Amino acid sequence: MIAGYLIRYYQRTQLTQAACDRWSRRLKITCLVYLIPPVVVIAIIQRPLSGANVLAMGAIGVTCLLCGALLGRIYIAIRRMPPRQAGAFLGCASMANVFSFGGLIVFSFWQNDGLQQLYLFELFKHFLYFGVFYPWCATFGRALGQKRSSLIGSFRAYPITLIPIGAVVIGLVMNFVIHEVNALSVTLPDWLMSVNGIFVPLHVGLLTFAVGLTLRPSRISSYWLECMAVNVIAFVARPAITAGAAMACLALGWIDMLGFRAAILLAAMPVAFNSLIPPALYDLDMDLANSCWICSTVVMLIMVPGMYMFAGIG
Repeated sequence: MIAGYLIRYYQRTQLTQAACDRWSRRLKITCLVYLIPPVVVIAIIQRPLSGANVLAMGAIGVTCLLCGALLGRIYIAIRRMPPRQAGAFLGCASMANVFSFGGLIVFSFWQNDGLQQLYLFELFKHFLYFGVFYPWCATFGRALGQKRSSLIGSFRAYPITLIPIGAVVIGLVMNFVIHEVNALSVTLPDWLMSVNGIFVPLHVGLLTFAVGLTLRPSRISSYWLECMAVNVIAFVARPAITAGAAMACLALGWIDMLGFRAAILLAAMPVAFNSLIPPALYDLDMDLANSCWICSTVVMLIMVPGMYMFAGIG
């Protein structure tokens, strides 16, 4: 991100600034088309989509993300935000950085047992991101004109978003074939499982560099209300609601104490890298998205010691 920002900072002419914006958009679309689909497929096929523990943690993850989206939509209505700002804010409120930052934290606290809970928690994440949140953000974009209530219209206006959705469908079919159709006796090769070890860091690296190309720190003060609202949703409301759902599942014996603690920590994650793609794709307010991403990430870093104490290993 710093490298991208320095390029923009030292190229201050209007022409080169416009070029930085174009390249940022191209890099984000590259991630959407070429890097995200294989990551999605491999993540989905790793574990069977059955069993009380699996479905319970997956449902908790869905509850977490949907509550963020709904609270974000309520805030948009209360503030009567302009469409370009509303679409960018909705993406920031909906999508949490569960995999990158969340994966790092739970692995640091609980090693592979923590990662197991992470994979279950984000079981249905990709379907929500690309099948619900992306087209929902698109309804605020300019290309749809006055048809802002049409989710289907967003796919016609931006057919490129069908690529990751197709990856979700392929992953679900492959998961069923691999884990449920026992007669095939399919064994996943070791090299396939290591692909995400390359693609995920590359995806994160390209996105953060793309963020730097459009970063304007001076604009953050213009969106301090939105940044505060995102932080309240991310670190107060979303973990609280998730804790309620996780506590119910714990009482029913569907998850254990590790799953309960991991769910609450994963719910308290900052704005996701994926939330920075809709503004570039749908011509939404990029400065607002960047500001919310930076502020929520800083707050998360400050909260890490508290997360460590909550994990019960201090």
